[in-house]
Order: sequence, then C-alpha cells, then structure tokens
Amino acid sequence: MLLSIQLLRGLAALLVVLHHIAFKEKVYGVNGLEWLHIGASGVDLFFIISGFIMCYATHNKEMSFSKFIFLRFERIIPLYWLFTTLALFVFIMYPHLVNSSGGHTSVINSYFLIPTSDKYLVQNGWTLSYEFYYYIIFSFFIFLTKNRFVRYLGIVLTLFGLATIGQLFVAHNTLIKFIFSDWLYEFAMGVVSFYLFAKYKLEKKTGLILICVGVVLLGYKNNHMYLLSSMPGALSVGLPMWLIFHGFLALEEWLGKGNNIYLKVGVLLGYSSYSLYLVHPFILSPVAMILKKIHLNIPYVFSVGLLVPAIISGAIVYLYIEKPMVNYLKLIRVGRGFNGKIS
Repeated sequence: MLLSIQLLRGLAALLVVLHHIAFKEKVYGVNGLEWLHIGASGVDLFFIISGFIMCYATHNKEMSFSKFIFLRFERIIPLYWLFTTLALFVFIMYPHLVNSSGGHTSVINSYFLIPTSDKYLVQNGWTLSYEFYYYIIFSFFIFLTKNRFVRYLGIVLTLFGLATIGQLFVAHNTLIKFIFSDWLYEFAMGVVSFYLFAKYKLEKKTGLILICVGVVLLGYKNNHMYLLSSMPGALSVGLPMWLIFHGFLALEEWLGKGNNIYLKVGVLLGYSSYSLYLVHPFILSPVAMILKKIHLNIPYVFSVGLLVPAIISGAIVYLYIEKPMVNYLKLIRVGRGFNGKIS
C-alpha cells in the first residue's frame, strides 16, 4: 500500500474523531475545538481514497463482479458487525447511551446498511452504505469491460451523472436522495486521481502547491462557512480535499525515503484508521464522563484527554482484533481456493 494513502487514511480518521470530540465538548460546555468546523471533511477524504484504492488494487488483476463484492464484504463487514452487535447490547440495556443526540435507531438497517432516515446502532455506519453503493457501481464496470480506460471513464461518468441529477431535482425520499447523492462526486474524484497517477508523474513541487492550495481553501472554508455555499457540500469541501489528496500522491517517492518515528506513527494510524473510525464513539462517551467527574473539562486538556484514548483504542483494535480477523478470514478463503486481495 502507498505510504501517502496510509497517511491520508490516518488524517481522515483523525479529522472525524476531532469532529466528534468538538461535539462532545459542546455537550459538556467546553470551548476547546469550537473553532473546528470542517472535521467532518474526513469523510470526504475517505470517499476520495476509496475511489482511488479500488482502481489501484484491481488495476492489474483479473477480477469478477462476485469476487470483488465478496472481498469487499470480507474486508468491511465482519468488524462492522462486531461493533454493531456491541452497540446492540448497549442499546438493549441502556438505550439512551446509543445515539444520544436523539432520533429513532433501526437495528435491521444498521446490520444491512440499508439507507434510512433513522440512525444506525453505530452511527458512523452511514458512510459504509455509500462505500458499498460505490463498490456495486465499480463492480458493474468490472463485469462490463476489461478495458481499463473504458472502465474508469464509465465509472466517473456514472458517478458524476447520478450526483448531478441529484442536484438538478430536489428529492425528499431517503432512498432517492441516497441514489443521487452529491457524495458520489468524491468517489469520482478518487478514480480521476488514480488515472492521472497511473499515466502521469506529478512533480513533488507541484504536489506541495496542490496541498497548500487545498489547505488554504479548507482553512478559509472553516472560518467562513459561506465559501462556495452555492455548490454541493461534497464539492465545496471535496474539491479542496481532493487537491490535498492528489498532492500527497506526488510525495510518495519522497515519503518512501523517510524512516522516522513520525512517519511510522502516521502509517500505523493509517492502517488502524478503520478500527479507529468504528471504535472511537465507544471511547469518547465514557471518557468524557470520567474527565468531567475528575474536573478535567478544561479546554484542550479535555480534547487531548479524549483524543489519546481514542487513538490508542483504534491501534489496539487493529492489532488484536481487525488484523487477526482479516488474516483468519483470508486463510479460510485461500484454503477454499478463492484467492485475491483488496486493501
């Protein structure tokens, strides 16, 4: 896996965690991260990464529709179901602790990632619904053609077309809004990035410029939320994030020469990003209660007090649950003569 992608995965997860920490601070009356308004952009980055990775992982492989979907299911669902079941036990015993911000929680939709206006047991699971929607579109073009250019062009046009239809016609039905969501633009951005990455070498200087422009735009968006307000949300944040993403790809060769503790921590954060994404809601709530009881609800102390346990928990879950689970399922699959790998 590309080092740049792992660092970006870590960044995406970190942004989402900080977003939820900012929400917890608001609940507990702590003014630490009240200035952070773009933490949710971590989701935008995750979607762009997914758009890229599916192309990167299948580009030189023979892959069928069913094999692709099976591998995605194997990689994503077992850990998600584990945490969903854990949340279900909590929901049965203490329903007020699950989705405490209010709203109805749907158990069936939670397990099967069915788009709904209700909440999932693991509320973050809504993003996985979009991931699998993208996987289905991607796998359809795997089935349709072996020509890589035609495949990627078809995927981009389909995603862009569906998202644009959603912008032209206002829908109130949850499923219709899901099908024509502007989030699809970001998966398309990832596919475009892969094609450019595979065809053209981007200079490090150009990559740094793209990153700087993206950061400035996101920073301005953070402080002036009306920036690009006429554009779909996934574009007003997604485009700056795409510049950062594509710029990071240009640093791959340079990152490969690095061997310091910061790079290693960043890469570990990337590998554990999925575990961190799923486990952190289970960590933030109890830790926030403890910090308040011991009177550490002080700006930034509270933030760090929530962030550090979340990151450590993500690494532990990755090393001792996610990674062994993935390896075990792979052994079973290979033992049955069904090989293949998509990270």
